[in-house]
Amino acid sequence: MYDVVTKGGVVFCVIIACSLLAMTVAIQRWWFYRLVEREDSKYIPGLSQAVAAGNTRPFGNDDGPLARLWAAMQQVCTKASDEMSAVAEVVLDKESLRLEKYLYILATIATIAPLLGLLGTVLGMIKTFHVAAMSGAGNPQLLAEGIAEALYNTAAGLFVTIFCIICHNHYRNWSARRLCMLETRAKEFSSLLIKGGNNSGQ
Repeated sequence: MYDVVTKGGVVFCVIIACSLLAMTVAIQRWWFYRLVEREDSKYIPGLSQAVAAGNTRPFGNDDGPLARLWAAMQQVCTKASDEMSAVAEVVLDKESLRLEKYLYILATIATIAPLLGLLGTVLGMIKTFHVAAMSGAGNPQLLAEGIAEALYNTAAGLFVTIFCIICHNHYRNWSARRLCMLETRAKEFSSLLIKGGNNSGQ
């Protein structure tokens, strides 16, 4: 691996750094979305029973999007339903930003990685032609080094680009589905809180 990095040159090292950043973002986002799904599957099935039993904190101490949405809507549950919907909309906008956080990094790397690969390819070919001009074609080892640098950068740039595009599209879709789920939960919360308020007033 060290030999590959050495032959790839400076641009290749930059591509490697971009790939490490992309992998970090991909892992972080995967973990975050899994936590959101776990929160939903953990609390939603028994939410109605918990509210009916008078539990005002059915999400416990969890600091997830559902817990934040419930807490915000519960604060205005005694007011008009329109105000509750407005509060839910504000929370959903904030959660949308959280769901799409860091995805721009994947999009940016997907854009610049092939350009970096192309830059490394051009530099490698320049090196090859420079060697050919200085020593002719009689030194195949020096020529091979320039060609290897060009090909390594091309391959690395394309690999990182493909990885980032797949992750970005997958996570954008995942984020959209999670947001739709939150919107559905907001309607369910509104119904539960209104029902709970009516029951307490009787």
